[in-house]
Amino acid sequence: MRNASRFLAILGVAAVVIAVSTPAMAVCSPPKAATTFTSDILNYVYIDLGPGVQPSAVVGQYYDLAGANSGTYGPSTWLFQDVSGKLSMSANLGAEGTIGCPAGKLIVRVQTSTGAGTRFVTMVANEGVRNPNGAEFDFTFGKAPGTSFTGSIVPRPRVTSSARAGSNVNLQVALDSASDGNAGGDSSSAVTGYDIVRASGTDPGRDPAGWTIVQTVTAPNGSAVPAVPLVADCSNPAVDQFFATRAIFGTSKGDMVSASTRVNCNPNLAEPRFNVVPKKPVGPKKNAGRE
Repeated sequence: MRNASRFLAILGVAAVVIAVSTPAMAVCSPPKAATTFTSDILNYVYIDLGPGVQPSAVVGQYYDLAGANSGTYGPSTWLFQDVSGKLSMSANLGAEGTIGCPAGKLIVRVQTSTGAGTRFVTMVANEGVRNPNGAEFDFTFGKAPGTSFTGSIVPRPRVTSSARAGSNVNLQVALDSASDGNAGGDSSSAVTGYDIVRASGTDPGRDPAGWTIVQTVTAPNGSAVPAVPLVADCSNPAVDQFFATRAIFGTSKGDMVSASTRVNCNPNLAEPRFNVVPKKPVGPKKNAGRE
């Protein structure tokens, strides 16, 4: 059963943090907030990106359809870990670092790197559509208390066939479905496609800045993509090639790339090896046997 007293203590800390971070001249006047719980704690939902994920390990943003967004007011400030071990959200939409004042529809997108791969969740709230004692943007509306918005894995390129052709390796890859990461089921927060990205020599990590776009494919609502042709440049047999994906959400892109697939360019192999190269989990060490 939910420990309400401990939750309220954590909520109090979150409120203090928000108050401290709010400038004298707030962007939103009157103030607006976005939360995953109502102030009377009768309605609450969770963001579940995996066991033990801390806000400091999460990247992402919130934004509306007109361009207002969280700016430099990052998830480590407006997320906190609940006593359940999952994440809750309490954001002051006029806090320092924000750009504009979100209105109408608020979209939240968060991601983190885990041992299973890059996880993401998107969720949507409409301004003023709320439970009693809910915030202006109330993510609990229409949800049963205790509902979890569970993260989906950003699919890596999965090799289904390969063939050498001179110094190249011609590949066919598939991308699995990620539609369940769109927690609210709203089209504005759905995956619409992927950038397939490449790196040479080593996996540079989950930051998209270390990768080069090879091609872009469509995937309405994060649907599976059964066949994508790729070419791995193995002209230097000592330099392996890595491929990953970056999710696209309409006109916006994810803040992390997926786990990568490694193409071993060693010409002494009859066929190249394909290894999944995940990023090590970020954050505190987890108990043995847990993800």
